[in-house]
Amino acid sequence: METKPAIAMVVFDMFGTLAHNGVDQWKAAFVEIVRQHGWNISPDDLHREWTTREVSFRTTRTRMDDPQASPPFRTYEEVWAEAFTGAFEAMSVQGDAAAAARRCIQDLGVRQPLEEDTTATLKHLATDWPLAVLSNADDNFLLPVIAHNGWSFNTVVSSESARVYKPDPRIFAAFCEEASVLPEQVLYVGDSPYDDIHGAKLAGMHAVLIRSANPTPGRTPPPDGQELLKADFEIGSLREMEPLLTEHVTPAQSRR
Repeated sequence: METKPAIAMVVFDMFGTLAHNGVDQWKAAFVEIVRQHGWNISPDDLHREWTTREVSFRTTRTRMDDPQASPPFRTYEEVWAEAFTGAFEAMSVQGDAAAAARRCIQDLGVRQPLEEDTTATLKHLATDWPLAVLSNADDNFLLPVIAHNGWSFNTVVSSESARVYKPDPRIFAAFCEEASVLPEQVLYVGDSPYDDIHGAKLAGMHAVLIRSANPTPGRTPPPDGQELLKADFEIGSLREMEPLLTEHVTPAQSRR
């Protein structure tokens, strides 16, 4: 007989889980950056140069073997501007790296729902469950994308507000403190096997992996040889959350 976890809150990743974060959306921003500067360069080449530097940051920002020894926290805005500076130099062009980073931030703040019925699904789930967001994001694009789509959550925690990035267990602990829930009372839903699922499981949460046909670009690569903790459940679409909750989860009141 299945032992159903007692869940007090359903918590979502944002980009790639609730809101679009595909390659096409990112490339559109780079097309506009090149157009605004009047450069005769390939937006795709600029995107590749920038992505190489951005992913390099992701691989070094957290020491999972010793999280307390991780480098000082830096926001995406800071890192993305620095990545643009390096990409511009590599392509022998001069431009406003800070403005380019802000362009990406503005685009993220108006991303559309990942699925056509995402908003309706969230509203339906919210009638029975407290919903929250825990996202690797700066507040200046996480809060706008929530407002842009008319979404409402009981708790919203960003990597910027927590000053730490998933999959570091400290960001999950910070969320639990903010939301007044215990880790084992949380069902975390995300699309990244490393940042979302491995991180949530490492922190003592239950986890749902949404399998994506178009994975989010620039995901944090797991360390070589790292065996990832597995999700408790896997689904192919957000609309599968309601039957999953009905069949496999028991509602629980927060004990904090």
